[in-house]
Amino acid sequence: MDISKIIFRTILAVVVLGGFFVVGLYSGHHRNGLHQLVYGTFDQTRLVIKELPNLTKSRPIHFLRKARYDGEGVTVNAGPDKTDEYLLLSGFFKDHNGVRLIERDGTIVHEWNVSIFDTVGDPSFCRNPPATEWNAIPHGTIIEPDGTITLGFESCGMIKLDRCSAPVWAQTELITHHSPNFMSNGDIVIAGGEFVPDGPNVQWPYDDEYWEDLIFVFSPDGTLKKSKRMTDLYIENDYQAILTATGKFATWINGEFHLNEVEELSPELAPAFPMFEAGDLLLSIRNRNMIMVVDAEMETIKWHQIGPWIRQHDPDFQPDGTITLYDNNTDETNPGRRSGGSRIYRVDPTTGETEIVYGGTPETHFYSRERATHQMQPDGSVLVTEAQGGRVFQVDSAGEIIWEWVNRYDEDNVTWMHDASILPKSFFEVSDWSCS
Repeated sequence: MDISKIIFRTILAVVVLGGFFVVGLYSGHHRNGLHQLVYGTFDQTRLVIKELPNLTKSRPIHFLRKARYDGEGVTVNAGPDKTDEYLLLSGFFKDHNGVRLIERDGTIVHEWNVSIFDTVGDPSFCRNPPATEWNAIPHGTIIEPDGTITLGFESCGMIKLDRCSAPVWAQTELITHHSPNFMSNGDIVIAGGEFVPDGPNVQWPYDDEYWEDLIFVFSPDGTLKKSKRMTDLYIENDYQAILTATGKFATWINGEFHLNEVEELSPELAPAFPMFEAGDLLLSIRNRNMIMVVDAEMETIKWHQIGPWIRQHDPDFQPDGTITLYDNNTDETNPGRRSGGSRIYRVDPTTGETEIVYGGTPETHFYSRERATHQMQPDGSVLVTEAQGGRVFQVDSAGEIIWEWVNRYDEDNVTWMHDASILPKSFFEVSDWSCS
């Protein structure tokens, strides 16, 4: 080829690319339509490439984590022979989201298949509509004596499935998130979300569109009974100083509060909490490192405490008048200063005094940056769901591991465990768990 043609084509290519570069700089500076088109196309292409393992169902990338523990399934079963108990496990099992009822030796008694497309149908109403089942994250499972389960999909809808995984109802009108809980009258309380677009509905202290967190109470058939916006709750209780404590009025991308748990104080436990009343609600506000108790009408904040936990989950009222919670402790980069790993905390709301029930030492290390649950047992042991560690374990009152489940995916990885609980077999009225 003529060398002059090579030089000409090279110069032409440089000029064209340079022109695109200059146009890109100009459009990027002015944020015009061309910029949006180019960068929007780039982002979409990058997203599709990233999501290919999910779209092709070759690898559940959103649920995978590097394994920190050996074995698969039940790896420790050293506690007392409690043949009168079941464990309810919710997680991503190999290739699907599911809920399992198992014996302590790992024998599966029953399994529910949890599918967002089979239950809510079109998930376009979700905050981040999932493209596949592998993009949908269940969060929190509660069960009834007849084997009916209720759970929520993260920032999407809440569903109820019968014993054979058939939908009973799906709540698709409102966005719910995190764990539902039964109330003493059979209602269901859960956190929710609502997008507030820029305009007249934006209220102080926000100056732009934002995601609001809400408390929702639903009847047993999935009908909304009442709700409360967290911003209103703060302002009505003169908590403006805490509401604006971030020092800026532009809200967090995931919401100012990230309300991740609402639990009712039952009539049975109320006598242990003289400063509260039956029906009061315990809230966990992750982005504020705060837990609080409000009255049943969701009008008055009766108590709150910030820390020492960091980005906590799953606070529970306890029979001894204390509150326990899962401290995610995302400051794991400073193990010397923060002891490293997650912890189970106990706080006395009358004094504010706290203690670590389990974790915080090299010998008791466990960690889940997000999510995770715990359940205190009558004998002083505690069941812990190390969600992103793909592990559920139980430690006795002396801190010894007496039961462990590892949700193995392959040689190097585990998949998430969403939550777990221990239930007495006498709780159930089901004698035959089979389904046609």
